[in-house]
Amino acid sequence: MVEANKEMKEGISAWAKFYRKGTGYLAFAFHRLSGLVILFYLYLHYTVLSNLLRGQATYNAIVKSITYGPYDSFLALDFLLALVIFYHGANGVRLALNEFGIGMYHHKALFFTFEIIAMILLGLFDYYALQFVGVGF
Repeated sequence: MVEANKEMKEGISAWAKFYRKGTGYLAFAFHRLSGLVILFYLYLHYTVLSNLLRGQATYNAIVKSITYGPYDSFLALDFLLALVIFYHGANGVRLALNEFGIGMYHHKALFFTFEIIAMILLGLFDYYALQFVGVGF
């Protein structure tokens, strides 16, 4: 009880301390972080798309200014976004199953199983995405 009060007094910085924490805690922290990354991306995406209201020329100019520079850097950011989305989705499915009482006593094994499946699906996604980018669409 004393340790819980100590973490409450520390505030937000307490959940970022991973020393001597279990797999469930790490999954929880990374789920929060991935959710924040996805939320940030959605707001950024809507901001860029809202420029379509100003006309096609304005939108094209903004997209051109954003993608100025090495092409591979934006491709790498897209793949990192896909990694975050696949992780968040797999962990979300695991949490939903736990809410229904499935896998409550084997949550660690369920976590690793879903994350391995997510990373295999991510690999397939990346492979086909690179095929699409290689065509030049």
